[in-house]
Amino acid sequence: MLQPLVVGLGRSGSGLHLKTLARLARRTAATGAPLVALPVIGCDPRAGARAGAAGELTAFGSLEEALAGVEPAATVAHVCTPPRQRYDVIARLADYGVRRLIVEKPLAASAAELDALVGLRERAGLDMVVVAHWTGSRLAARLRRLVREETLGPLRRITVDQHKPRFLRSLTTDGHPTALDVELPHSLALALDLAGPAELRAAGCWELRCEDRVLPRLGGAHVELEHRSGVTTLLRSDLGAAVRQRSVVCAFEGGTATAHFPLSEDDDHAQLVVEGPDTGPAHHVFRDDALTGFLEDAYRGFATGTAGALNFPLACATARLLCAARERCAVVPPPRVPQTPAESR
Repeated sequence: MLQPLVVGLGRSGSGLHLKTLARLARRTAATGAPLVALPVIGCDPRAGARAGAAGELTAFGSLEEALAGVEPAATVAHVCTPPRQRYDVIARLADYGVRRLIVEKPLAASAAELDALVGLRERAGLDMVVVAHWTGSRLAARLRRLVREETLGPLRRITVDQHKPRFLRSLTTDGHPTALDVELPHSLALALDLAGPAELRAAGCWELRCEDRVLPRLGGAHVELEHRSGVTTLLRSDLGAAVRQRSVVCAFEGGTATAHFPLSEDDDHAQLVVEGPDTGPAHHVFRDDALTGFLEDAYRGFATGTAGALNFPLACATARLLCAARERCAVVPPPRVPQTPAESR
């Protein structure tokens, strides 16, 4: 079994990683082939963050205290700190001898930080996986099959809408400097996975307004890409929306596939609607606990030392496009969400 070490017990570390690790530990133990050791070791200097269900978490206030209780060769470190803190945390973990890491998205907050992380990974021989459970989901696998087999003809355009109200977290935390860093890393990685390498064509952010508060560049964002394959992509995220939406529309030459990702941990079912020129819409509903599956694949990959072999290049390409989008947003006046021609009628 491998020992998880979760660094940062905020929303991602405690609300997602810790809960998923506990679920994965129970499930694999029930099969007689346990994969994850409990309790998870965690660290966070905030006293209020260091809480967990009995037997699931042993928490410390510093990384040094947490590292004193683990064996580096048997440890998987989950780095769930804000992006600008990640290089220092990963460097300290590497110095201690930890070689297996799962890093939250986005991988880095700037091109310089990304280059430094790539160099550190190579020098220290780190097996690094970046969280990208959308690309590892069953729903993404079905989309990839439609693209590969061209059942509906060649892929022409991808449109992603990731909307949710995010007022409280934006007002009370500062881990994400722009809306580009919240939801779009998921959909950007998926677009690159489905349509291949791309160049940034446009990007923008706008402010979040709530009563007497105005937060620059945290109200939402849009990104437009042009892929070398000829596919175009539009990514949209409204963090002041009244309702939640996580949908991907893949427009093919001969039809469309509309994918709906689960909206939260309250339900783990995905939906896919496929419509061709000669058939009505076929509606598929299926279980898709993507994060649990992603972490299980990562832990099994760590056993062979190749967990990040395919994941890391995609994460780097995603991070570089996000860096380019941030730079574009720093000098271009923030636009509103662009509409496609069909939506503007």
